[in-house]
Amino acid sequence: MKKKTVLIVEDSPGFSELMKYVVEDEGFKGTVFPLEENFLSWVDKEKPSAIIMDLALNRLSGFDLIHDLKANAKHKNIPIIVITGRDLDTKDITELKMHGIPYLRKGRVDMHEIHQAIRNIVAKTEA
Repeated sequence: MKKKTVLIVEDSPGFSELMKYVVEDEGFKGTVFPLEENFLSWVDKEKPSAIIMDLALNRLSGFDLIHDLKANAKHKNIPIIVITGRDLDTKDITELKMHGIPYLRKGRVDMHEIHQAIRNIVAKTEA
């Protein structure tokens, strides 16, 4: 049986490799999104079961990528976890909640919480 893919959208090489390790430790295929590629084309190609995303990316906005994804009928139901070091204001948190996107704060989250969040969102694709 083919492993489910979790797409990792992160501009820190160290953190993206850590997330890939965590995803693979959960039994899924971790794929790091090359930030120079077209996001929706890459999602079409990889067909991820879930996405782990930072919001503060080099030359890209995680919120813009979320908007593109949610506006696309083919991809709007792919579950997303946001893991970011950025402080979010009430408007940002409300927007994530409206889309049902869990938000974890880098430096304030332990690995157990990240593992659990990954299991939870991939389980949504099985329901």
